[in-house]
Amino acid sequence: MANYNEQLLNAWEEWELTTGEDANDPNDFIDWAVENGKLRPRPEDIRKIYRRDVSKVLRQAMRIDENGTMYRAKQCVTKIENGHQMNLWFDVDFGGTPRLRQKAVKQRRDAISNDIYKAMSDVEHMNHAYPHDDRIQFELDFTEDYEERKALEALEREKQKAA
Repeated sequence: MANYNEQLLNAWEEWELTTGEDANDPNDFIDWAVENGKLRPRPEDIRKIYRRDVSKVLRQAMRIDENGTMYRAKQCVTKIENGHQMNLWFDVDFGGTPRLRQKAVKQRRDAISNDIYKAMSDVEHMNHAYPHDDRIQFELDFTEDYEERKALEALEREKQKAA
């Protein structure tokens, strides 16, 4: 028996064949899946819902330092204890240890590296699968992206101060 994620993917692939479209909207899929009995609400532990909500709020908590750098105020470190995964959150200005801060940065970098690996693999596959199309490029130097976003944040703050 396929697990829930596999069932969901199978339903999506069935729906893709049904629509015949090049790209599809998950909202349309949900309508189709509910109407056709492919998707039903699952009972969920209330603590799991609360954990998800709390984690989302903590992830989105932002501050701006005296240099004008916007940063995440709350950081997370994943820890395995007795075979159980725990996410430990700390405030970067009022808590955490040097070791926790280093571990949070390392885990974040590992997650980004994993995303980049997956993106590069996708690009490699698409370039291989469609050799007659223009090759897709994926720039790995994100310095300009970082500087551009930082400048846009500063500009947005200036606009808000002026308003």
